[in-house]
Amino acid sequence: MIAPPQRANGRFSRRAIVERGLDLTAQGGRHRASIGALAGALGMSKSAVHAHFGSKGALDAALVDEAAERFERAVSGPAAAAPPGLARLAALCEGFVVYATDSPGPRLTPSHRAFGRGLGAAAESRLATWTATWRQALEAAAADAVVQGEFAATADPAQAAFELGALVDGAVRALDHTTAADVRQRARRAIDRALVGWSTA
Repeated sequence: MIAPPQRANGRFSRRAIVERGLDLTAQGGRHRASIGALAGALGMSKSAVHAHFGSKGALDAALVDEAAERFERAVSGPAAAAPPGLARLAALCEGFVVYATDSPGPRLTPSHRAFGRGLGAAAESRLATWTATWRQALEAAAADAVVQGEFAATADPAQAAFELGALVDGAVRALDHTTAADVRQRARRAIDRALVGWSTA
Protein backbone atom coordinates (compact mmCIF):
# COMPACT_ATOMS: atom_id res chain seq x y z
CA MET A 1 0.00 0.00 0.00
CA ILE A 2 1.37 3.42 -0.94
CA ALA A 3 1.78 5.72 2.04
CA PRO A 4 -0.03 9.05 1.69
CA PRO A 5 2.26 11.96 0.85
CA GLN A 6 2.90 14.55 3.50
CA ARG A 7 1.15 17.88 3.60
CA ALA A 8 2.97 21.16 4.08
CA ASN A 9 0.86 23.77 5.88
CA GLY A 10 -2.30 21.83 5.02
CA ARG A 11 -1.48 21.52 1.34
CA PHE A 12 0.36 18.89 -0.59
CA SER A 13 3.83 20.07 -1.53
CA ARG A 14 5.04 20.02 -5.11
CA ARG A 15 7.44 17.21 -4.23
CA ALA A 16 4.66 15.13 -2.69
CA ILE A 17 2.60 15.54 -5.86
CA VAL A 18 5.57 14.46 -7.99
CA GLU A 19 6.16 11.43 -5.78
CA ARG A 20 2.55 10.31 -6.17
CA GLY A 21 2.87 11.02 -9.90
CA LEU A 22 5.82 8.63 -10.10
CA ASP A 23 3.78 5.97 -8.31
CA LEU A 24 0.99 6.31 -10.89
CA THR A 25 3.45 6.42 -13.78
CA ALA A 26 5.16 3.22 -12.64
CA GLN A 27 1.79 1.49 -12.28
CA GLY A 28 0.40 2.31 -15.70
CA GLY A 29 2.44 4.83 -17.67
CA ARG A 30 2.67 8.58 -17.58
CA HIS A 31 -0.88 9.00 -18.88
CA ARG A 32 -2.04 7.63 -15.53
CA ALA A 33 -0.36 10.62 -13.89
CA SER A 34 -2.59 13.29 -15.38
CA ILE A 35 -3.39 16.44 -13.45
CA GLY A 36 -6.94 15.16 -13.00
CA ALA A 37 -5.79 11.73 -11.78
CA LEU A 38 -3.37 13.28 -9.31
CA ALA A 39 -6.05 15.62 -8.03
CA GLY A 40 -8.35 12.65 -7.45
CA ALA A 41 -5.63 10.53 -5.83
CA LEU A 42 -4.65 13.31 -3.45
CA GLY A 43 -8.10 14.74 -2.77
CA MET A 44 -7.14 18.07 -4.32
CA SER A 45 -8.77 20.21 -6.95
CA LYS A 46 -7.36 20.18 -10.47
CA SER A 47 -6.64 23.88 -10.17
CA ALA A 48 -4.55 23.27 -7.05
CA VAL A 49 -2.40 20.67 -8.82
CA HIS A 50 -2.22 22.83 -11.94
CA ALA A 51 -0.96 25.75 -9.87
CA HIS A 52 2.19 23.78 -9.03
CA PHE A 53 3.07 22.95 -12.65
CA GLY A 54 1.04 25.01 -15.10
CA SER A 55 0.69 22.25 -17.69
CA LYS A 56 0.85 18.50 -18.21
CA GLY A 57 4.13 19.04 -20.07
CA ALA A 58 5.70 20.69 -17.04
CA LEU A 59 4.37 17.90 -14.81
CA ASP A 60 5.91 15.26 -17.10
CA ALA A 61 9.24 17.12 -17.02
CA ALA A 62 9.13 17.16 -13.21
CA LEU A 63 8.42 13.42 -13.16
CA VAL A 64 11.40 12.68 -15.43
CA ASP A 65 13.64 14.91 -13.29
CA GLU A 66 12.65 13.12 -10.09
CA ALA A 67 13.03 9.68 -11.65
CA ALA A 68 16.49 10.62 -12.93
CA GLU A 69 17.55 11.94 -9.52
CA ARG A 70 16.43 8.74 -7.82
CA PHE A 71 18.31 6.65 -10.38
CA GLU A 72 21.44 8.74 -9.85
CA ARG A 73 21.28 8.29 -6.08
CA ALA A 74 20.65 4.55 -6.28
CA VAL A 75 22.73 3.48 -9.30
CA SER A 76 25.18 5.92 -10.85
CA GLY A 77 26.28 7.61 -7.63
CA PRO A 78 27.20 4.45 -5.70
CA ALA A 79 28.86 2.90 -8.77
CA ALA A 80 31.11 5.95 -9.09
CA ALA A 81 32.74 4.91 -5.81
CA ALA A 82 33.98 1.65 -7.40
CA PRO A 83 37.48 1.64 -8.93
CA PRO A 84 37.55 2.87 -12.54
CA GLY A 85 37.30 0.23 -15.22
CA LEU A 86 35.80 -3.22 -14.98
CA ALA A 87 34.75 -2.90 -11.33
CA ARG A 88 32.82 0.30 -12.03
CA LEU A 89 31.24 -1.11 -15.17
CA ALA A 90 30.08 -4.18 -13.25
CA ALA A 91 28.77 -1.96 -10.45
CA LEU A 92 26.76 0.13 -12.91
CA CYS A 93 25.14 -2.95 -14.45
CA GLU A 94 24.50 -4.59 -11.09
CA GLY A 95 23.10 -1.37 -9.68
CA PHE A 96 20.73 -0.99 -12.61
CA VAL A 97 19.37 -4.52 -12.25
CA VAL A 98 18.98 -4.35 -8.47
CA TYR A 99 17.34 -0.93 -8.61
CA ALA A 100 14.87 -2.00 -11.26
CA THR A 101 13.93 -5.27 -9.56
CA ASP A 102 14.46 -4.88 -5.83
CA SER A 103 13.96 -1.25 -4.81
CA PRO A 104 10.86 -0.08 -2.92
CA GLY A 105 8.50 2.26 -4.70
CA PRO A 106 8.57 3.21 -8.39
CA ARG A 107 11.66 1.83 -10.13
CA LEU A 108 11.92 3.89 -13.28
CA THR A 109 15.00 3.66 -15.52
CA PRO A 110 15.96 5.79 -18.56
CA SER A 111 14.30 3.40 -21.01
CA HIS A 112 11.29 2.49 -18.89
CA ARG A 113 8.18 2.00 -21.02
CA ALA A 114 6.12 4.01 -18.52
CA PHE A 115 7.33 7.24 -20.13
CA GLY A 116 6.02 6.16 -23.52
CA ARG A 117 5.88 8.38 -26.58
CA GLY A 118 4.52 11.85 -27.07
CA LEU A 119 6.31 13.58 -24.22
CA GLY A 120 6.43 17.35 -24.42
CA ALA A 121 9.65 19.05 -25.51
CA ALA A 122 10.88 19.74 -21.97
CA ALA A 123 10.29 16.20 -20.70
CA GLU A 124 11.71 14.67 -23.89
CA SER A 125 14.87 16.77 -23.52
CA ARG A 126 15.32 15.71 -19.92
CA LEU A 127 14.76 12.06 -20.76
CA ALA A 128 17.30 12.29 -23.60
CA THR A 129 19.84 13.85 -21.22
CA TRP A 130 19.24 11.14 -18.63
CA THR A 131 19.62 8.40 -21.24
CA ALA A 132 22.81 9.95 -22.62
CA THR A 133 24.30 10.37 -19.15
CA TRP A 134 23.67 6.71 -18.37
CA ARG A 135 25.21 5.55 -21.64
CA GLN A 136 28.22 7.87 -21.12
CA ALA A 137 28.82 6.38 -17.67
CA LEU A 138 28.91 2.89 -19.18
CA GLU A 139 31.17 4.00 -22.02
CA ALA A 140 33.60 5.82 -19.72
CA ALA A 141 33.92 2.76 -17.50
CA ALA A 142 34.46 0.54 -20.54
CA ALA A 143 37.13 2.93 -21.86
CA ASP A 144 38.94 2.76 -18.52
CA ALA A 145 38.78 -1.03 -18.72
CA VAL A 146 40.54 -0.89 -22.09
CA VAL A 147 43.22 1.49 -20.81
CA GLN A 148 43.84 -0.70 -17.77
CA GLY A 149 44.11 -3.87 -19.83
CA GLU A 150 40.94 -5.40 -18.38
CA PHE A 151 39.31 -5.33 -21.81
CA ALA A 152 41.08 -6.25 -25.03
CA ALA A 153 43.00 -3.38 -26.60
CA THR A 154 40.77 -3.64 -29.68
CA ALA A 155 37.53 -3.41 -27.69
CA ASP A 156 35.22 -0.54 -28.68
CA PRO A 157 33.97 1.18 -25.49
CA ALA A 158 30.94 2.66 -27.26
CA GLN A 159 29.89 -0.77 -28.53
CA ALA A 160 30.45 -2.33 -25.12
CA ALA A 161 28.28 0.37 -23.53
CA PHE A 162 25.56 -0.17 -26.12
CA GLU A 163 25.50 -3.93 -25.65
CA LEU A 164 25.60 -3.84 -21.86
CA GLY A 165 22.90 -1.17 -21.77
CA ALA A 166 20.69 -3.27 -24.03
CA LEU A 167 21.38 -6.33 -21.91
CA VAL A 168 20.25 -4.79 -18.62
CA ASP A 169 17.27 -3.11 -20.31
CA GLY A 170 16.18 -6.44 -21.75
CA ALA A 171 16.66 -8.24 -18.47
CA VAL A 172 14.40 -5.80 -16.65
CA ARG A 173 11.70 -6.12 -19.32
CA ALA A 174 11.59 -9.82 -18.49
CA LEU A 175 9.84 -8.83 -15.25
CA ASP A 176 6.65 -9.02 -17.30
CA HIS A 177 7.11 -12.79 -17.54
CA THR A 178 9.11 -14.00 -14.55
CA THR A 179 10.04 -13.17 -10.97
CA ALA A 180 12.41 -10.44 -9.86
CA ALA A 181 14.71 -13.02 -8.25
CA ASP A 182 14.93 -14.96 -11.51
CA VAL A 183 15.64 -11.77 -13.46
CA ARG A 184 18.46 -10.79 -11.10
CA GLN A 185 20.04 -14.24 -11.23
CA ARG A 186 19.93 -14.54 -14.99
CA ALA A 187 20.96 -10.93 -15.56
CA ARG A 188 24.04 -11.38 -13.41
CA ARG A 189 25.06 -14.45 -15.40
CA ALA A 190 24.57 -12.59 -18.66
CA ILE A 191 26.54 -9.56 -17.42
CA ASP A 192 29.44 -11.74 -16.25
CA ARG A 193 29.50 -13.53 -19.61
CA ALA A 194 29.46 -10.24 -21.51
CA LEU A 195 32.29 -8.77 -19.45
CA VAL A 196 34.42 -11.87 -20.01
CA GLY A 197 33.66 -11.66 -23.71
CA TRP A 198 34.90 -8.08 -23.90
CA SER A 199 38.11 -9.02 -22.13
CA THR A 200 38.99 -11.18 -25.13
CA ALA A 201 37.26 -9.20 -27.93
